[in-house]
Amino acid sequence: MKQFLPVAFLCLLFLGACNQHDDQTRTVNKNGGVEVILSTKHIDSLKDLLTTHYKVWYKGSVVKEFDKRDTVPSLGEFYTDGENDNGDDKTLLVKKDYEFYVTVK
Repeated sequence: MKQFLPVAFLCLLFLGACNQHDDQTRTVNKNGGVEVILSTKHIDSLKDLLTTHYKVWYKGSVVKEFDKRDTVPSLGEFYTDGENDNGDDKTLLVKKDYEFYVTVK
C-alpha cells in the first residue's frame, strides 16, 4: 500500500498539470498569421462541400483572402431523438457531419 501512494500522487499531479495548458488561441496574430476556417455543407445525399477559408495577416491588415473548395462523399444519415419548438419529442433523420482534425507544422 505504501508503494501505491507515491505513484497515485504522481499520476494526480500529472493529470492536474495537463489541464492547466490551453492550446486554443483567443485572438489571431495580425502582425503575421494565417487564419483558417474549415466548414462543410451538405449538397445532396451523395456529396458534401468542404470549404477552407484563408486570411493572411501582415502588419495588422489582411493582405490575401481566398477559399479552397472540394466535394467529398456524404457520410449518410442517422436517426436521432429531438424536440420541436412545442416541446414534442420526435425521431429525426439527420445527416452525419465530418469531424475536423488539424495538424500544424
